[in-house]
Amino acid sequence: MYRRTVLAAATATLAGCGLAPSPPSADGYPETPPNAFFEFDWDSDASAYVVEFVRGNRLTADNTGALRVRVADATPDGDAVTTPWVGAVDGVGDDGSSGDGSGDPRAEFPLSPGATLRVPVESPGPVRVIWVDPDGDRSRAVGRWRRESQPTATPEGEGS
Repeated sequence: MYRRTVLAAATATLAGCGLAPSPPSADGYPETPPNAFFEFDWDSDASAYVVEFVRGNRLTADNTGALRVRVADATPDGDAVTTPWVGAVDGVGDDGSSGDGSGDPRAEFPLSPGATLRVPVESPGPVRVIWVDPDGDRSRAVGRWRRESQPTATPEGEGS
């Protein structure tokens, strides 16, 4: 009796092994940004952030529409500074506001690991590296950094 149960289970298990599996469908899967990893440093002598593309996939016109570095002002009413690193520039920032992404890109495709970008700012704040898809429809932060000694903005009337 036990032998029949084992043979029946083995037959059912092995029955599907002879079929060739079909490849997974990419329909419905969102495109993702290439793997890219960044390191950040603050150059106090030049009042500039230094952003380095340390490892990951090369960024090309096929997998990237634009790459921008955005530095938010640490003061509550300050403006952000967006510097186009590579790619198309259309005068529209990653948050949809006009003028944020304007200016000439600092590099050309392809962008490979080892590339660096200096971003001079008047007031240091949190830094984000923004990847924009080739169609320009979507953007995503692929790198973030906040200096440890960076002051945190507090609304007026709070704090001691």
